[in-house]
Amino acid sequence: MSGKRLELKFEIMKTAVVVLITLLVSFLVFLVFSKEPVYSFQLLLAGPLLSIRNFGNVIEAALPIAFAGISTSLLFKSGLFNLGAEGIFYFSGIVATAVAVQPLHIGKLQLLLALLAAALSGGAVASVSGFFKAKYDANELVISLMMNTILYGFGFYILKTKLKDLDSVGVVSLPFEENAKLSTIIPGTRISSGLIILIVLTALMWVLLYKTKYGYAMRITGYNKKFAVYSGMNFFIITLMVHILSGCIAGLGSAVEILGISDRFTWSALPGYGFDGALVAMIGRNHPIGSVFAALGLAYLRTGCMITARNTDVPSEVACIVEITLVLLITSDIVLRRYKQKKIMERGRGDE
Repeated sequence: MSGKRLELKFEIMKTAVVVLITLLVSFLVFLVFSKEPVYSFQLLLAGPLLSIRNFGNVIEAALPIAFAGISTSLLFKSGLFNLGAEGIFYFSGIVATAVAVQPLHIGKLQLLLALLAAALSGGAVASVSGFFKAKYDANELVISLMMNTILYGFGFYILKTKLKDLDSVGVVSLPFEENAKLSTIIPGTRISSGLIILIVLTALMWVLLYKTKYGYAMRITGYNKKFAVYSGMNFFIITLMVHILSGCIAGLGSAVEILGISDRFTWSALPGYGFDGALVAMIGRNHPIGSVFAALGLAYLRTGCMITARNTDVPSEVACIVEITLVLLITSDIVLRRYKQKKIMERGRGDE
């Protein structure tokens, strides 16, 4: 137990160092672009806390990223590098919209039906890349990236031909039925009851990963696939089920996002949440709770950058510089850890 606690403290310290370096780089950038770098930097750090509305923006922005992060962390934890959450977010949003715009007159059951349809469609889509990976050892990254494009094209076609509001100029859906929308739980913000869904989901995923036999199999498979197979674990079943579960979570997150803050479906392109999910999964060390906190941190950073851009002479593009710095630091750490693990295994085989 003491070893695990020591490792956890070490990971927290590494993440804190990464954040501090990122903030230092941000301040140096402000020195270049701003006439008032100290004030701009203070606004970056404290801006999201200046009002309930600003803080609400943080939670609103973090919700879909957290769902995508948990979805992706399950795949990464199992040793699977799949980025299919991006296309799933778009397509499952279309599926949820197809349910939400119908005058079903079944009360809040319509909301439950929309959430369920989005989750199941996400799981069904993810099972495609999961099957090819499990059955033929196909590269899941390539398949998932191809699926993203296919799902966007198919989803946008459905939006234009079946769900489009003909009275609107842009390509947007018909308005959602009131019974199909999530309720707001904090006055003065757009924070929806999707936050409660996220909290429950995070707890369930933690229990699954660390308190069940199936979660243990997922983690062992991710750490050493050959050892898992030799131990009698069914790689095909584990891989397929991880993909399906991950897709269901991404699909649910999409429905929570569009039914929580929007009156209709308005995405004309892929929303970017899938790639954000990969980032927060890496920052959160592929842990469900860590991914949620990483999503909150990323949302806080973006909100602070937007507030700073609106109130100072710092351009909004600074947010991209800050995020790129964060990505480079996180990914470099992952590459070094994998290199170290590879060398240890090679040394172990050499000693045999």
